[in-house]
Amino acid sequence: MNPVPLTLTTRPEALVSTAEPPWFHVLDGAAPMVLVMAGSLLFEVDPSLAELLAAGDPSAEAELARSVDGRTDELEGLGPLPRPRAISLNVAQSCNLSCNYCYADEGRFGGTPVHMSVTVARRAIDDLVAGAHPGERVTVGFIGGEPLLGRAVVHDAVRHATDRAAESGVVVGFSITTNATVIDAADLDLFRSHPFAVTVSLDGSEATHDRHRSGRNGSGSWRRAVDRIRPLLEEPGLSHVSARATVTRDDLDIAGRVAALGAVGFREIGVSPARTGPDASLLIQPSDWNAYLTSMIDAGEDELARLRGETGIRRWRFSNLSSALTEIHRGTCRPLPCGAAYGYVSVDAGGSYATCHRTIGDPRFALGGPGALSDAARRTFLEERLVDKQEPCRSCWARYLCGGGCHAEVIESGRHGCDMIRGWLEQCLMWYPQAQSTFPELFSQMEQVSP
Repeated sequence: MNPVPLTLTTRPEALVSTAEPPWFHVLDGAAPMVLVMAGSLLFEVDPSLAELLAAGDPSAEAELARSVDGRTDELEGLGPLPRPRAISLNVAQSCNLSCNYCYADEGRFGGTPVHMSVTVARRAIDDLVAGAHPGERVTVGFIGGEPLLGRAVVHDAVRHATDRAAESGVVVGFSITTNATVIDAADLDLFRSHPFAVTVSLDGSEATHDRHRSGRNGSGSWRRAVDRIRPLLEEPGLSHVSARATVTRDDLDIAGRVAALGAVGFREIGVSPARTGPDASLLIQPSDWNAYLTSMIDAGEDELARLRGETGIRRWRFSNLSSALTEIHRGTCRPLPCGAAYGYVSVDAGGSYATCHRTIGDPRFALGGPGALSDAARRTFLEERLVDKQEPCRSCWARYLCGGGCHAEVIESGRHGCDMIRGWLEQCLMWYPQAQSTFPELFSQMEQVSP
C-alpha cells in the first residue's frame, strides 16, 4: 500500500463525520477505509459508500452507524479509580552528564541535587505492593537524573520489592532509564537476574549523540555508554534492552538515528521530539512538524522494508511504528494519553508523589506528600485531562488513539504538534492492512502480550 500524500493542512471537512464531536474518519488511500472512533474500529468499505460518507450524505452515515451497532458516542468517564500498578522512583535527582536539551535541569528539576534514601524507596514499594491483589503484576521503575548515581538504593529496592512481592503473591517487574555511562558489573548482574526493562538514552551515531549529550567537562558520552551497555546487549539474561533517542530540530534524520542504534546492537529503538527544555534553538517548533512527519514516515518505510528483507525470525525494531500498529490492531480506545496519575505515579527523592517522572517538583502535578498519595488529587487531575473535555481534542478524529497528548508537554508548551500526530496515525492506519497480511506472526505476538 502506498503512503498517503504528505500534507499537514487540515483534512477536508467532508472526510470527517459532520456530527459534533465526529465519530468516524474516512481514509482515502488506495483501498477506502473508515475508522470509527469509539472502539478504534477500522473497516474496509465499498468505494461508493466511501464517496457518500466523504460527501456528508446522512443516509450513508446512518448505514455506517447501523453496521457498527450504533457506536457513535463519546467514551464514558473515569469510573472507579484503581490503585497504581507502577511507580517510578527518582532515586537520584542529579546527573553526571550535562545534556543541553534536558527538561529536568540535569535531573535537579529546578532544585538542588538530592538522592532518595533506602527508607523512602522501601515505603513507596510497600505501598505499591499493598495495593495489589495476589497474582497481579506491579512495576518498580528507576529514573533520574541518572538513577545509577543512587546505585545502592536501586539494588536495595530491587531486593526489597522482590521479597515483598513474593510474600504477597504479587508479580513484580522493574524498569530503568539510564545514560549507561556508569553501569558496572554489579548492575549488569542485577539487570540479567531480574525482569528489567532497560532503556538507554542514546541519540543515534556518536557525532549526533555527543553534539548534545556531553559530560560535565564537555567530553562526549557516546563511547562510554556503548561500551558499558554492549555486554548487556550481547547477554541480556532476563532483561529487555531498548534505546530512546531525543530528536532535536538541528537534525531531523530519524531513519539515520534508528539505523545507527541498530548497528550498535539495539533490537528496539524509539524516538521522541525535544519539546521542552532550556535551549529553545533545539526544541521542535511549529514550523518543523512537516519535516518531522516526513522523517517519521521515512523511518517507518525503512522499517517495513527491513522486515520484508528478513530471512529469519522477524522482530520489530522501530518502536514508534510497532506501538502505533499495536494500538490499531488491539482497537485501543483511550480517554487519556498514558497511565500518569491513573495506573502509574512517580515518587521524588523525598517521597512526595507526582503524576509522572517528568513533573517532579511542579505543584501543578503534585499528588501528595511522603507516604500520602491522594486519590482525590489523582481524580481531580484526571477528570480535567480527559480527552473528551479537551479543546480542540474533542473535535479530533484521532482523539481515542492519541488520548490528548503528553500532559506535561501540553501544559508546558501547548498542542502545536497535533497535525504531526494525526499525520503519523493516519499513515500507520494506511500501512496496517498490508503489514498485517505481510507479517502475520508479528501481529499474533501483539495478541499474546497483555496491553
